[in-house]
Amino acid sequence: MVNPCFAFDDVSLTLTGEVSAKCGFEAQSTELQFSESGLVNTVLVVNCNTPMKVSIHSQNGGLRHQQSNVINNYRMSLSIVNTALKKSYMAEQLHNKQVFSVSDILFKRVMDLQFQLTEPLIYAGEYKDILRIEMTPTIASGGVW
Repeated sequence: MVNPCFAFDDVSLTLTGEVSAKCGFEAQSTELQFSESGLVNTVLVVNCNTPMKVSIHSQNGGLRHQQSNVINNYRMSLSIVNTALKKSYMAEQLHNKQVFSVSDILFKRVMDLQFQLTEPLIYAGEYKDILRIEMTPTIASGGVW
């Protein structure tokens, strides 16, 4: 009688995948002009595949009159459609960078930005401020900050 021989072998497979963290946005308009009512707004389309941190910084801390040192304050309000996120800052606060976190993952989400002067512009001439908004994936910053 022949004894059957059985050989037994196994293999373990490890499957992995990786997607790099990416955050970006497109601005509807980058040159904003206040109306006579003291309002201006725009939208950013945010596309981020991870939670992120957002930083906002005003170069002048308000609208600086280009022919003098007069600075007019304004309020910046932002909200992200279909989230509970709403933030509001005075330009003078934004002279020091403000940072906040967004825990939602925002694929093609709209961020509404509204700016409102706190007082009317009264001096003839040009006023200007540069507002810098940065979005960084939290994975890139270690996930905790």
